[in-house]
Formats: sequence, C-alpha cells, structure tokens
Amino acid sequence: MHADLVFLNGSIVTVDNANPTAEAVATLGGRITFVGSAEDSRSAVGPRTRVIDLAGRALLPGLNDNHNHPMSFGEMLSSIDGSPGAAPSLAALQAAFRDAATGSRKDAAWLIARGYDDTRLDIHRHPSRYELDEATGNRPAMLVRTCGHMSVVNSAALQTAGITSTTPDPVGGRIERDVSGEATGLLQETAQELVRAHIAPPTISLIKANLRAAGEKFLSYGITSVGEAAISTSDQLAAYQELAREGELPTRVFTMMLIDDTLDAMTSLGLRTGFGDEWLRIGPAKVFQDGSGGGRTAAMTVDYRNDPGNRGITIYDQAGLNERFTRANAAGFQMAAHAIGDLAITMILDAYETALTANPRQDARPRIEHCGMCTLDHLARMKRMGVLAIPQPSFIYYLGDSYIENFTPEQLALSYPGRSWIDHGIIAAGSSDVPVVSADPFVNLRSAVTRLTQDGQKMGPGQGVTIDEAIRMFTLNGAYASFEESIKGSITVGKLADLTVLDRDPRLVEPEELHTLRAELTIIDGIVMFER
Repeated sequence: MHADLVFLNGSIVTVDNANPTAEAVATLGGRITFVGSAEDSRSAVGPRTRVIDLAGRALLPGLNDNHNHPMSFGEMLSSIDGSPGAAPSLAALQAAFRDAATGSRKDAAWLIARGYDDTRLDIHRHPSRYELDEATGNRPAMLVRTCGHMSVVNSAALQTAGITSTTPDPVGGRIERDVSGEATGLLQETAQELVRAHIAPPTISLIKANLRAAGEKFLSYGITSVGEAAISTSDQLAAYQELAREGELPTRVFTMMLIDDTLDAMTSLGLRTGFGDEWLRIGPAKVFQDGSGGGRTAAMTVDYRNDPGNRGITIYDQAGLNERFTRANAAGFQMAAHAIGDLAITMILDAYETALTANPRQDARPRIEHCGMCTLDHLARMKRMGVLAIPQPSFIYYLGDSYIENFTPEQLALSYPGRSWIDHGIIAAGSSDVPVVSADPFVNLRSAVTRLTQDGQKMGPGQGVTIDEAIRMFTLNGAYASFEESIKGSITVGKLADLTVLDRDPRLVEPEELHTLRAELTIIDGIVMFER
C-alpha cells in the first residue's frame, strides 16, 4: 500500500536505539510505516504520496513540551506584554498600562499584564502599587511576574479585594508590607488568590480561543505534544474536551489535575491517570509545593544568600502532602508536584515514599516538576524510587542570572542537574513552562547543552548534556513521562506519525548556535499542521 508521506534526502534523527540511522521514513494513516533505506522506500511512493525532499534538513520525532500552561500562554498572548524585551524599564511598564487603558483595553474591567522580571528591570526591584497607580488610575490592575508566583497590584485592586494593613497572610502566601504595615502591592504565592478571586474567570469559549492561539505557536516550534500543568476547574477540562471532540486540538495533550480542586470529583467517577485517547489524556494528580528560585520563594533549607531570613514559602506541611498523595496514589493517579527549592524537593520525596509504602505500585513514575535545587541525597532517592525529573533547561538562559544572584556556587552545582540525572539513571523530560519563559524548544536545547545565561554566565557548568541527550529529553523521555513511550517519542515503525522537520541537523550545529534552529514542518497524525 502506498504511503501518505515519504521523507528523503536529509538527516533522520530517530531517537530509537534499535534503529538509530535511516535514509527514509514513510507514514500512512497516521502511523509510521517505514524507516529504512532510500532504495527500499521507493515501493511506498504512489500517485498520491507526498514526497518531502528534506534537501539536507533534519527529520526528528515531534517535540514534546512536557510541562507548560497552554491556557495561560494563550491568555498572555492577548494580555499587556510586561516582559523584559517589551518593557525593560519601569517607565516602559507604566507606558504599556497607559496605552492599554486608553486603547485596546479601554473597556476592560481589569488591566492585566504578564512577564516582568524585577531582576531585569532598570530599577532592579518590584514596582509598587503607587507606581502602578500612576499609570492605571482607579482601574484595578495586576502585573504578574514572569514566574507566575507573584504579582504586583495597584491600590484599586487591593481595595477591591479588601486587603488592608490588618489582612493576615494566607497559608502558603505573603502580602509584602512597608515599614508602616501597609501593603506595597506585591503578593506572593497564594496571596495572589485574594485578588484573582475578584477577576471574572474566562468562559469555555474564551479558553478554547486561548488554546488555539497557544497551539499555533507550539506548532510553529515543531511541538506536537504538551503537558497542561494545571487543570483546576470543570470549564478548563470541558474546553479541552470540546476542542478534542471538534477535531480542533492543535497538539496532543495530557493534563495535570490539581489535587485540591479535582481529585475528589475524579475519583468519585473512577477516573485516573491514562483515561482518554492519543489526543487528550488524563495525566497526574499534582500540587504546587513552593514558589520560584528567581523570585526567592522556592522553599530552601537555608537562607537565600542575598536575602537573610528568607527561606522561601512552603504551601503544604508534611502531613498535608502525605495525605494528598496517599489518596491520589491509591486512586491510581501518577503523582506530580511543583518543587524547586531543596526543602520542597525533600518534602515531596517524603510524601511520595509515604504514599508508595501505603499502596505499592509497579512503575508508578512519580514526577517532580522543575526539580531545581537538588542534593546528592535527592538524586539517590529519586533513582531508588523511580522518580522522574521534569526540568525547563531554558530557565538557565532566561532566569539563570537571577539564580546566580540568589544561590551559592555550591547550590548551583546541582541546580537542574541534567548531567547528574543522566549519570544516576534518572529520566528527565524537558519542557518550557511557558508562559513563565518562551516556548522556544531551541533555546531549551542550547541551555541544556551549554548552561549559558542571558548575560553569558555559566550556571552549574558541569551539568551540561550532549545534544543527543537533550533531544531525547524533548522526545522519547517526554513520552515516557506520560506513559506513552510505546506510541510516540521516536521514529519507529508502528508509532504515531508525529514528526518535525528542522532547517538543520541540531547535532551538526555549534552548541551556542542551537537557538538559531527553526522548525519548517510540523506533522501530527501524518498530517502537515504547520509549514513555513
């Protein structure tokens, strides 16, 4: 039977140890049907076959961004851009708010911006409520930091939320105050929810529009599978289901379900990790346990070196973590947790061990999302327990300079330790965490290999991986992290025809130039979804 697509005349990176090299690949009916020599592929070519001449370009498995936030990413694309590239100064941030207030968002109830990084602002600190007031007047406004773990709000937003000098810090959060006890406008971790509760949630229709917008960006990067890292409402899951039913999901998706918001409802229906199909699948049960390393809210066992007395924020105590993950594991869910600081990682490993001791499961594949500030003890425990690391190498590029300010060289030696994970036999699946940083997978590849920050410093320089190892992090390892390595992640006969064509072979590109790669075709289910 003749193929739908045949790829020839380029570098084919199979990520398949059993068949590492090939000259040609053919697909039919959404599956890979041939991987072999150019000569043998000729019989697959028929009158309706599209033969894609790679002309020296590279064919890879579709890229897997195993942890990101498509809903928030799509929302960000239509929000005020507060990123360092668009607004590198306080004046530029204020101008962006003013322009929005009188322009495209003049009728909006709230003015919302995302992406600022205090470490890269000209003032090298967080803006204050009063500085936002100057640009927003009496309209409530919220400026979300790039990490998403803290925000600055203006006086109108504080008033709307009823936050005063006597408002206590919520569990797992902090309201920053000045010397007189008044809120400065900076809300950390769960304190943000005091304000978010007064912002109307998006409708299912708007969530779907945001997912389509995010999906277009993913496809332009060669990304064919994503992990949605935070499902907390029925409307969010409904939006994904409607897109899947309508055949409009731009990429394949597995969802992480927040334990406090969804676990009881899911378990009452008998749902668990793995429910769904090749397009949309229920993934792990997840918690957020701490904050961000760049924002100094990641939970540490010692003070931040440039912030005496601050060891970050923990969201749950140990008993709370143990109880949540014991329930999730017993119900058949893969376990996942956001943990960046060394204290947070220890607490999550303790909770996983408690859960797996209570209800032993073969091949449970518990995950630590980010897994930032590791120790040798963490590595040994992760290996013994089969815990997966889900890092974002591009954090090193975009946020690494702030990490170098916040942490000691000794701590950074095992930060997002790609080399150590591999050497210890720990599987690490790559991701971007967009919109925290860009979804660009090629910055991710460059960061994983070089460990270079924006300012050209090396963060944990001994932790670089090879380009082949980096590619595996964003293909086969991503499939493994969602129990899907049998159907995707490598160019193997019988697997899904999810592929990407890059303009060059990344194995032949100088490591510091990996970010200049670009995707030229993205194929899902044997259908060309993006073509440059």
